Amino acid sequence: MIHVKNIWKIFVDDLKHIIINPVAIMIALGLILIPSLYAWFNIAASWDPYSNTKGLKVAVVNEDKGASIDSIFDTDIDDSSINIGEMILDELRKNDKIGWQFVDSTDAIDGVESGKYYAAVVVPEDFSQKLSSILSTNIERPVLQYYVNEKKNAIATKITDKGVETVQHQINETFINTTSKVIGKVLNKYSDDWGTDKETNRHDAINSLTDAKKDLNQLVDTINMLQTTLQTVNTLNDGVKGTLPDVNKMIASGGQTADSAKALIDATRGFSGIMTDGLGDTLDNIMKIEETVYETFQTVGKLTDGSADMIADSFNNMQSLLQAGLDQLNGVRKVLDTLNKALPVPIADGTTLQQQLTALAKRQQEVINKLASAEKTVRQTRHLPDDVEEDIGNSLDGLYNTISDILNFYNGRVEVPLKDSLDKTYDALGVTSGALDSIGGVVGQVDGTLSSVNASSQSLIESLDSAKSLIGRSQERIDDIIEEINKIADSKQLNKIMDIMKNDPEQFSEFMKTPTDMVTNKIYPVATYGSAMTPFYSILAIWVGGMLLVALIKCKVEEKRAVGLKLYETYLGRYLTFLLFGILQALVVALGDLYLLKVQCLYPGRFILTAIVASIIFNSIIYSVTISFGDVGKAIAIVFMVIQVAGSGGTFPIQVTPRFFQMVNPLLPFTHLINAMRECVGGMYQNDYWRYLGNVAVFIPISWLIGIVLRKKVLELNEFFEEKLSETGIF
Repeated sequence: MIHVKNIWKIFVDDLKHIIINPVAIMIALGLILIPSLYAWFNIAASWDPYSNTKGLKVAVVNEDKGASIDSIFDTDIDDSSINIGEMILDELRKNDKIGWQFVDSTDAIDGVESGKYYAAVVVPEDFSQKLSSILSTNIERPVLQYYVNEKKNAIATKITDKGVETVQHQINETFINTTSKVIGKVLNKYSDDWGTDKETNRHDAINSLTDAKKDLNQLVDTINMLQTTLQTVNTLNDGVKGTLPDVNKMIASGGQTADSAKALIDATRGFSGIMTDGLGDTLDNIMKIEETVYETFQTVGKLTDGSADMIADSFNNMQSLLQAGLDQLNGVRKVLDTLNKALPVPIADGTTLQQQLTALAKRQQEVINKLASAEKTVRQTRHLPDDVEEDIGNSLDGLYNTISDILNFYNGRVEVPLKDSLDKTYDALGVTSGALDSIGGVVGQVDGTLSSVNASSQSLIESLDSAKSLIGRSQERIDDIIEEINKIADSKQLNKIMDIMKNDPEQFSEFMKTPTDMVTNKIYPVATYGSAMTPFYSILAIWVGGMLLVALIKCKVEEKRAVGLKLYETYLGRYLTFLLFGILQALVVALGDLYLLKVQCLYPGRFILTAIVASIIFNSIIYSVTISFGDVGKAIAIVFMVIQVAGSGGTFPIQVTPRFFQMVNPLLPFTHLINAMRECVGGMYQNDYWRYLGNVAVFIPISWLIGIVLRKKVLELNEFFEEKLSETGIF
């Protein structure tokens, strides 16, 4: 009982000393009022910042030249011209949420750099054109140029970002509304024609597919004829090759005597005719290959994108056919070169023909490369671009015309002179046996070339078999498409869609612009941003009040008053003084929030109780660490406050803070006391309010342990630090 009297006496004496001293009274009043100012000014300053954003200047520049989406649908529809830039400016002039400034690009960018504007939005001249490209095959994404001065203010840039997002949203809505209106009118028009034109369109489509199937049948006949020709050429080549070994044998055995030379001449007299006829047949065969490939390409062009794999396989077979033709072309070129060099007087037109064949071989290789690229494109995109199809078609047509001209040139200007020159060469063989070696070399080269031609022809025959198989699958695909067309024309679902397409285009466009509405249901609504921030600033102000108390009120009882008293008695006696001032500070903060600022609060009584509990907890912590550790304890209290400001989730959600603050968040008294005040402001959920207050009660015994038990352990160390600091004359 004596201990309680001693504690109470210290507390009462403290109050007497304040009351009898006018200066002390003024200091005491200042200590009670100053923390509330910290809370009130911050709450008032952040009362409703997002309703005053019209003071944030954002420059807007429109360089858009507009676009027309009329030609996209191949129709003439009113209101198909759009200028998104002008639409943006019209809408922003109605929008006073941000201070939009309509200027030119130079002023806008200079203004952002100088800080005159927080941000700038520039609509480029091709914006509408690129935006409307979504309705074409060549899609280009439009880009708004956004310039922002992030140095000027961190929060302002976030607000202007939201403003620009509003601009972007307005652009999307405007574009969708305009294009949907045009599409709706087009669909409306087509749906009107559907009922009357359905059977006609079905008939036309089936006739076109049937014609394509007939073209494929003709192509198969052409391939069969080409295979027969190739087999005939191979037979002819084999006949020529059958003659050549006898010639070589006769050269080896008969090169020494005139009789042998004469026998050789007689045996090979018909070689010139066979050779020139064989070259002509081979060129004709190459021309038929070019014709077959061209006709195959024309037929493949009629297939739909749904037959992409079939189209790609066809391109692969065309490459094989052209490659086989290219091999034969190179064989003819080598034979002509060999013969022309062996002749006593080379044929001038023979040299010209070789040059033509070389140029044709180069062009044919280029077409093979184009087909390979087209095959890769079709396999990747499932579509053959129109420009690629046109380019390859023109190239194949050019190949066919070129080989046809070369064949005519050979028949008209090379075949007869070549045959005559070969015959004269045979006649000249009787004059000198040394020429036998020359013609023997020619025969050897001709034999090798004919073997190469035979191999190419056989490979081509096999490729044509593969092409016939592919054409067969194409014909089956056409039959499937005809069946699908009949199903579509009779489809109840499609007819229903056509009925829907007859809806009002205006209604259709409005729906597409905003297909969904959202109803916001606020749980625990809070009227203003300032009311929402009241728990954080009020709790922080109460802690600041505790820091002011230890800065101006001595934590230790004077030595003459502490004579004969226990350490815990002096601790608790001055502790009551701190609690009284702290509770008064909390009452002023809470009552000012409620009745001066008129913040939203559904449970004002509990709000005041939370403030008082916060003051008791905070003053217990601050007073205990200060009386135990002196000035070091004050520093500890400041550091603890800083950690709580960042880690309590008072401003930003704790989930967006670094991992350290998320870990310490449940251990901080700020966390639970702010949440308790939020329950009072927005509304209670079950027993959360009392649970939050219970969580912070543990800090009272912890504070007493620090202020009474731990203080005894560090008393001498603390006095040592204070003595050393006082010696400096600074601290």
